[in-house]
Amino acid sequence: MRLLIALALPCLFSLAEANSKAITTSLTTKWFSAPLLLEASEFLAEDSQEKFWSFVEATQNIGSSDHHDTDHSYYDAVLEAAFRFLSPLQQNLLKFCLSLRSYSASIQAFQQIAVDEPPPEGCKSFLSVHGKQTCDLDTLESLLLTAADRPKPLLFKGDHRYPSSNPESPVVILYSEIGHEEFSNIHHQLISKSNEGKINYVFRHYISNPSKEPVYLSGYGVELAIKSTEYKAKDDTQVKGTEVNATVIGESDPIDEVQGFLFGKLRELYPALEGQLKEFRKHLVESTNEMAPLKVWQLQDLSFQTAARILAASGALSLVVMKDISQNFPTKARAITKTAVSAQLRAEVEENQKYFKGTIGLQPGDSALFINGLHIDLDTQDIFSLFDTLRNEARVMEGLHRLGIEGLSLHNILKLNIQPSETDYAVDIRSPAISWVNNLEVDSRYNSWPSSLQELLRPTFPGVIRQIRKNLHNMVFIIDPVHETTAELISIAEMFLSNHIPLRIGFIFVVNDSEDVDGMQDAGVAVLRAYNYVAQEVDGYHAFQTLTQIYNKVRTGETVKVEHVVSVLEKKYPYVEVNSILGIDSAYDQNRKEARGYYEQTGVGPLPVVLFNGMPFEKEQLDPDELETITMHKILETTTFFQRAVYLGELSHDQDVVEYIMNQPNVVPRINSRILTAKREYLDLTASNNFYVDDFARFSALDSRGKTAAIANSMNYLT
Repeated sequence: MRLLIALALPCLFSLAEANSKAITTSLTTKWFSAPLLLEASEFLAEDSQEKFWSFVEATQNIGSSDHHDTDHSYYDAVLEAAFRFLSPLQQNLLKFCLSLRSYSASIQAFQQIAVDEPPPEGCKSFLSVHGKQTCDLDTLESLLLTAADRPKPLLFKGDHRYPSSNPESPVVILYSEIGHEEFSNIHHQLISKSNEGKINYVFRHYISNPSKEPVYLSGYGVELAIKSTEYKAKDDTQVKGTEVNATVIGESDPIDEVQGFLFGKLRELYPALEGQLKEFRKHLVESTNEMAPLKVWQLQDLSFQTAARILAASGALSLVVMKDISQNFPTKARAITKTAVSAQLRAEVEENQKYFKGTIGLQPGDSALFINGLHIDLDTQDIFSLFDTLRNEARVMEGLHRLGIEGLSLHNILKLNIQPSETDYAVDIRSPAISWVNNLEVDSRYNSWPSSLQELLRPTFPGVIRQIRKNLHNMVFIIDPVHETTAELISIAEMFLSNHIPLRIGFIFVVNDSEDVDGMQDAGVAVLRAYNYVAQEVDGYHAFQTLTQIYNKVRTGETVKVEHVVSVLEKKYPYVEVNSILGIDSAYDQNRKEARGYYEQTGVGPLPVVLFNGMPFEKEQLDPDELETITMHKILETTTFFQRAVYLGELSHDQDVVEYIMNQPNVVPRINSRILTAKREYLDLTASNNFYVDDFARFSALDSRGKTAAIANSMNYLT
């Protein structure tokens, strides 16, 4: 839902005080601020709809911020209600989320949907029944009677759907603001009807009287470059020096004020401290002239000195100091040059630089962020995607902790790859039935590419495809040579090869596998035998070039014919008898039966089929205009998988990459759609309690995780 509002253009405001160098910049949205109660409900909804509805019940009378003495008391009331359903770690994430206003756009999306209905005049809350709106509950029954005559409304992924016992009943959408008395009255009546199976109850946020306060955006870095265009006339014969700080000139002045200290008066009162006052004055002058240039010798250890300054702070203050220095480094640099660096710290930093350069290709001076071993690309990630990553990792770790998995065991489990979804199943591509066109690891045309897998960890620009001499990306075309789309697929394969895309490409020709088939009569068999002939006499790459020449003769909308194959062979190999290549007694019949056997055994579906590392593309993805783009995206996605494997030491330079891919848990001998595409239902078994199903009153009051634990306790053979 957050992506639904992509058209909001932020407005820029800046404020600068006349006597201050500080400039405050704020970015605001074009939509207005939503109550924090609504944003907190969306946070809980991402965990589960059950938590959302429980939170709604718990905040029936919390009201808006207008009903509280201060905004802070309202904020505390929202947190108090939400904390009942959250662990301590999730409570901190909620505070972080509310400070970012992450779900403000989600609430605005609901608001826009409500406005498009549109709402009846004078209604703070209203109902929509298959396109008919009302805010009068008395008319709901009549609307339900005629609902079947109107189409059901389009529901969105972010809609809040109350559990219903009758999915076929009419859909009633409530637009209202939770926490208000009016919402509570309608809500309870709709729950009653939903429990009776009369309606499907859907809730969407709607604020009848939105606040006029804008939303201040967080997580945006703003660079404000200020240039003075004012010109002043000066007499260059009277220049007195280049010192920019006027306080340096006035040392003999009787007042001599520097940063509020009257040194003229201090020298009169404490003449014995003249030396110390002079040093103190010098320090203040240097700190006032913040941007004074540093000498070259002062810069050589600046990074070590900065690290020493940060580490010198105690505990949590280290992060505060690091933030202050990183955000104000030019003004802090001169003071940092006076920091002493211990030999122990210097040795440790140099050792770290050496280690990270060797393991993940991180050069000294570069930065990298890892969360539980996941590499976070700082060029493409923002604070919101980082928050999503933290939340997902928190769910995993909390679930493991509830199962009693801690310490080294937790670390080892986090290194495991997550069980793939039903769309990620792959078949084994190590079959001899595949005729490979190229091999990135041995072909001379790829000699200039680096062969080390450590190249995967070297920083690159976003979207760059890494050219490495490893068969990391394997694409297999399972085709019927006489199918009308085969020419387009071969054209795409040729484009990948000619543009040096790091793809290993192979073909499986599914043709007539009869014993006495004649290639001079069957075009599919003719294509297979012609390919095999050139592959044996020259190599796979030249065989593929012959294949492209054959299909270049095929006109659009037509299929390949024996004449096309014969004409290409006669032109390229005039000294060879074509009948000996294509005829019944051909010696170039390899993989004809094996190819059909592989196709039937893997169950990949109707031809043509394209496999990427064994995973079949969807039919709609085989469109020539889409296949190129989707393949590039697949390469980029798969690169992340290999980066993780190399970083964790699961994949090393001397391992066979294809063997590693085919040993993954998502690789199966056959893709059985009845088994593998069934919808998965997951039970959360991380809760523990001492309840049993025998005590029905207690059991019915538990949440879904608690009920699962109670059922597990009542089963004799489940632990």
